[in-house]
Amino acid sequence: MATAFMAAPMETDGWDIALRKLAAHTHSARAQLVAFGHDHAIPLNIVTDAPPYWFEDFTGIDGGNPAINWRVACTGAALELAFEHDYDLARERLKSEIYDDFARRHDMVNGCQAVLSHDKSAFFGLATLRTAADGRTTEDQRASFAQAASFALTAVKMQLALEHQGARLITNAFDSMNIIVFLCDARGVVVARTDMAEAFLAKADCPLRCIGKRLTAIRPAEDHALQNGFAQVIGGSTGESPAIWFAGEHLLEGHVCTLFPLPRREWSFGSEPRVLAVVRPAGRTIGNDSAFLQHVMGLTPAEADVARLMGDGHSREEVARMRGTSTATVNAQLKSLFRKSDVDRETELAVLVNRLLNRRP
Repeated sequence: MATAFMAAPMETDGWDIALRKLAAHTHSARAQLVAFGHDHAIPLNIVTDAPPYWFEDFTGIDGGNPAINWRVACTGAALELAFEHDYDLARERLKSEIYDDFARRHDMVNGCQAVLSHDKSAFFGLATLRTAADGRTTEDQRASFAQAASFALTAVKMQLALEHQGARLITNAFDSMNIIVFLCDARGVVVARTDMAEAFLAKADCPLRCIGKRLTAIRPAEDHALQNGFAQVIGGSTGESPAIWFAGEHLLEGHVCTLFPLPRREWSFGSEPRVLAVVRPAGRTIGNDSAFLQHVMGLTPAEADVARLMGDGHSREEVARMRGTSTATVNAQLKSLFRKSDVDRETELAVLVNRLLNRRP
């Protein structure tokens, strides 16, 4: 078991292999490695040979809630063992049959468990989930489990260190480029940032801040867009990377934050980087020019395309022909563009667009 747990963070399916060895060594049907976060969140839940719909049912009953789950209610100090005797006492305290029904339905009424580690955001737990046929744990089985828990604790610390080190290596690569970069995990927590990002946060007029290690925007509307962008990237939505515009006192003093997805490891504890957030001054082009102008200037897609073409030096008639519309439509779009960009003439609009795109007219 020691060898299996030490290899778990390094090998594909390593945690599944180690947990299966634990189950076999303690003569249990299943073994579990789980993490519980704030608000009963469960960022990690690995169960060997889980029955059909086990995870869906566990989420459906709010399985991370200590007022419902008598296993969670038995949580103690690090490496403190809890088993059936403690479960019986917890059932009496809770007087809730919700988890009882779940445990009977999935045949996991017996077992033992221990907390591996606590931190501010979550705690990791190890458990054996025994069937009625397995019976209650014996003293020898609990002794074997306690020994395995110490191996598992070392392995958990090792994987967390590797995930954080990976984030640091990524930001080190960007440090040499003098770029504002934040690396965030699946919960939107900043796990690493470049020196430029650190300096950016320290500025009095910085539109961003870190609260509880979460990256947030000071202005509510901008923060709403930022959090939606995180949800979109972490949720695996396809399409262009979200770009969030943070307004400055003047148009060219603003910033744009683009969110890029990072690949996900199969066995992650949730602290590995999942989102790359790159912040650039508004005067730099990010991806498609029209999309960039749309975000920066608050334009419709059509207005942004007209602005881009005007920046290229095309006349109203040429823009209408290139976009397959009438000159009257372009005139109406330019009227809106002048109002939104606070300019009065086409030449002023072209200068502004090319300054935003960091190019010469």
